[in-house]
Amino acid sequence: MSNWIARLGRVRPRPPDIAAVLSLLAGAVIAFALASGLHDAERERARAEFLQRAETNYASVANSFSDVLVVLRASNALFEAMGVVDRVQFGAFVRPLMESHPYLDAVVFHRIVEAGGRSGYEAGQARLQPGFRIQERAQDGLAPAGARERYLVAEYIEPMNGYRDALGYDALSFEPQARAFEKALASGQPTASVLLPLLQYEGKLGVVMVMPVYRGGAVPFAAAARRAKVIGDTSVVLDVGDLVGRNLAGARLLGRAGTTIELAGMGKQGMQTAFRWDSMGWRARPAWHGWLGEEVFTVRHPFNVAGQRWELRLSGRSTDMGGGAAPLAVLVMGCLLSAALAAWVRMRTQRSGEVEALIERRTADLEQALGQTNLYLRAIEASANVVMLVNAREPGYPIEYVNPAFERMRGYSAAEAIGMRLFDAAEQEPEQAQVAELLQAMRERREGNATMRLRCKSGKELYADVYVAPVWEGEEEPGHFVITQYDVSTAKRYEAELEVRARYDTLTGLANRVLLQDRIEAAIALAGSDAVVWVAALDLDHFKYVNDTFGHNAGDEMLKAVATRAQAAVGRADTVARTGGDEFVLVLPGRADESEASATVQAVLKALAEPLRLHGQELVMTGSAGLAAWPADGIDAASLIQHAEVAMYRAKDLGRNAVQFYTSAMNARARERIALEGALRSALQQGEFELHYQPQVDLESGSVVGLEALIRWRHPILGMVRPDRFIHLAEETGLIVPIGSWVLRTACRQSREWQHAGYGTIRIAVNLSARQFAQPGLVREIERVLEETGLAPGCLEIELTESLMMEDVEGAIRTMGELKRMGVKLSIDDFGTGYSSLSYLRRFPVDVLKIDRSFVRDITSNEDDAAMVSAIIELARGLRMRVIAEGVETEAQLDYLKRRGCDEVQGHVYAQAASRQDVEAMLRNGRHVTPQTVTA
Repeated sequence: MSNWIARLGRVRPRPPDIAAVLSLLAGAVIAFALASGLHDAERERARAEFLQRAETNYASVANSFSDVLVVLRASNALFEAMGVVDRVQFGAFVRPLMESHPYLDAVVFHRIVEAGGRSGYEAGQARLQPGFRIQERAQDGLAPAGARERYLVAEYIEPMNGYRDALGYDALSFEPQARAFEKALASGQPTASVLLPLLQYEGKLGVVMVMPVYRGGAVPFAAAARRAKVIGDTSVVLDVGDLVGRNLAGARLLGRAGTTIELAGMGKQGMQTAFRWDSMGWRARPAWHGWLGEEVFTVRHPFNVAGQRWELRLSGRSTDMGGGAAPLAVLVMGCLLSAALAAWVRMRTQRSGEVEALIERRTADLEQALGQTNLYLRAIEASANVVMLVNAREPGYPIEYVNPAFERMRGYSAAEAIGMRLFDAAEQEPEQAQVAELLQAMRERREGNATMRLRCKSGKELYADVYVAPVWEGEEEPGHFVITQYDVSTAKRYEAELEVRARYDTLTGLANRVLLQDRIEAAIALAGSDAVVWVAALDLDHFKYVNDTFGHNAGDEMLKAVATRAQAAVGRADTVARTGGDEFVLVLPGRADESEASATVQAVLKALAEPLRLHGQELVMTGSAGLAAWPADGIDAASLIQHAEVAMYRAKDLGRNAVQFYTSAMNARARERIALEGALRSALQQGEFELHYQPQVDLESGSVVGLEALIRWRHPILGMVRPDRFIHLAEETGLIVPIGSWVLRTACRQSREWQHAGYGTIRIAVNLSARQFAQPGLVREIERVLEETGLAPGCLEIELTESLMMEDVEGAIRTMGELKRMGVKLSIDDFGTGYSSLSYLRRFPVDVLKIDRSFVRDITSNEDDAAMVSAIIELARGLRMRVIAEGVETEAQLDYLKRRGCDEVQGHVYAQAASRQDVEAMLRNGRHVTPQTVTA
């Protein structure tokens, strides 16, 4: 035993085999080098994938804002094309746009309302939307707007559901919106507000994109002109978070973990976050992620939309971009293989089973990597957009791969496309500047993009957004370029259609105001120092009667005929434009003098005068025209058109169907007319109108039996304005309707007061204008006035002119019948000066014929006038009507009328039209008067 122990004590542990140690160290070094290289490759691949995701997200967000600008421009173009847009037309145009862009919160039309017109505007809108009022933001919602110089009022809103309470909201009451509107006016371009709290969604941030609407449709060049002509704006309200979220979700860009997407925009306090998507914390990270040297990638994309600054920020972990475990696996496998090799060297065949297990695990890892590659390839093949791979080292960049979308979009099969040079003539037009831009990007080995026209195999052309990016394959030069193509043909066609609508009249195909201004400026630019450019404004005479008689479809047919004839009558270098309604403008360059310009316009008028067959009847069109010359009458398009219109209105005043040249005196007359119109609009509110009354005397008794109410305008500066200066203007502007209502109510109230004062029953006569008589609620208004004032219907006499009743005979007979059944008296004023036939006169339920003063003036010296007056008196007696002679000024005229049996007279022989106080004095002294005893 002791020997064995002694022998054991002499045994030394065997040192490790040198070959096994060297094998282990060499394997570990090789494994570490492989793992390090693979880790770098994985990190670069993860960075490339992250940048690709970032570019895709940025493109989706930027395109969504571009789509919003398209909707804003489209809704604004509606006003530019049509001029006047009502609520129904606005809704019909906007709703399809909102259905195709569901992320839009609202589309709004705001109208500018001056402080002086607020009450009238609210009253008018309340008739359409009960309870309407101008509002502003308050702490607990909306409240009535305070007093300001002007308001920017939400008049049309789509969708109405959920936004009806916002009607009347004053955008100028909220400083961010007011600043956006002012910036849009100053720049002439669409402008976005800063981030602001949305009115209808508490706590949500959004923006409002604004584009002003101008009177006449065209955008003026100068800022001052834009401020003068602006009538409001179109706005698009966006919930930015909803917009970005919808677009990213719709593009399936929010489904992957490991990415943070944040959109920040300029707010009142600087850059504010409007949208945030954080998927970096979706899942717990394995501990080995930290061993791999995990890296967080970050990229920022600043961009600008309509003057608003945005910044898209994206972050992502390298380990969440796919892969990540491969370097560790290689390191572990390398170490295991090294250990196995060392053990094999030392133990040879004892570890062969472990080596086989390691090989199986490595094979599984390779199969997993191959499956991931196949997944990427499947995603490319399933893409709706074209993806191409071209060789970066070969001349002409030959195509090596195309996905199925290329075959669908371009018509070439994959076999036909592979090997084709990228910029072959069959691919696209080589002379395009966009091709040169992409080639430059490829030569500089960088990313690039361009929108270009592509040619398909069938010869069809399409527009596409083309993106090119180098594919780096571990070398200094890229081995390939990946190219994607997105078909944008539909958007291009839509853009082209909007451009046409913005520059051409949709009914006649003629140039509109925008293109007209360009044509005038081009003609001026091409004209020499001694040349003249003529601009003619042409307006159809009595076009309103065509619309009223035959309907608007017939009116449209007439306007098309006018456009065709006018274009045929002018030269090829001339321009014919339609600026609205029945208004046309001609641009006539190359005419040496007035005679040549006038001859061309006369030729147009002659062409218009050719009979036109319309709805089974032949109509003859006439027009009035005015001519202005550059540079004598104006140095720009706006002044030339304005002065030509001034001359055209002068032609209308002088009898129509004529041509007038502009003079400075006409401009002064037009300015006077504009000033008078402005004063007339405020005269009723300021109480500047008053009534005078002229007695109507019964010839048999000599008593005053009636009074005709005659309006007078006492202006604080102009003094007493004659009726012949403002009545015609009131008719043209439509102000005659409220003025006539005031006359009717005031005269009835005054007549009732005189009855209460004991002056007896006296008939009051009130004139009705053509516009008043055409009002649908006329009979109800007269009935309401009689009820309010307490005047008996038999004490009111309504005076109508012949021409007024003949515009719509059947309608006039119905209205007069209703008034007669009410008990109101009816008379025909200025009888004999119109064109009514006796057959119609017999059907009219009239009580009185009033002989016009033009017949009475010469009855004692002119046999024809005397015979006419006698005939009217006999006609009235036969139809059982009373006769009143107007303008009786001498006793000789009075004696003649008595002998012929005239019933009543009014005129200076008894009294001029007098004020209320003078008439009361006459009534207090008794109603019996004698010639020349009553003075005004």
